[in-house]
Amino acid sequence: MTMTTQRPSRAALTAALAGTLTAGLMLPAAANAADPAGNNGTVKIDAQPFDTHPNNEPHTGCRFQVDFYGYDEGALSAKVTFTAQPPTGRGILLTDEVFIGEDAAGGGTDLDAQRTYNLTRALARYQPSAQGYHVKLTVNAEGSQGADVKHKVFWVQRCASYY
Repeated sequence: MTMTTQRPSRAALTAALAGTLTAGLMLPAAANAADPAGNNGTVKIDAQPFDTHPNNEPHTGCRFQVDFYGYDEGALSAKVTFTAQPPTGRGILLTDEVFIGEDAAGGGTDLDAQRTYNLTRALARYQPSAQGYHVKLTVNAEGSQGADVKHKVFWVQRCASYY
């Protein structure tokens, strides 16, 4: 009596290896999906009336809010800078610092902070165009890995006199 051993086919070995590699690559991604480290926050411009909806309103009055969503937990702050953009002109309008690390990152609808701004005084030296004042928001967030910056460019309608 002769014993024969059956060898697994090359296709079966390839399929088993591919399945093992795919599972190994997906495990780290699944573990990090709930709380991604790094540049995972979002900023939104919120016109009046103020709310907590994660929508962006790119045409505001001189008084508006900046909403911060989905940032990591910890002693983390964001440096906020508003600058005039052409056709309005160029120049820093306002700077601020906002605490953003109140709770763990919860995604794009997890509100971490809100700050109300009024650019009436800062824009008084500029001439508005037909659409108003063109403004750029730059946010540098602590705790980010890699790029730590977010930008929004929006229009501020003509402001009533500050004085």
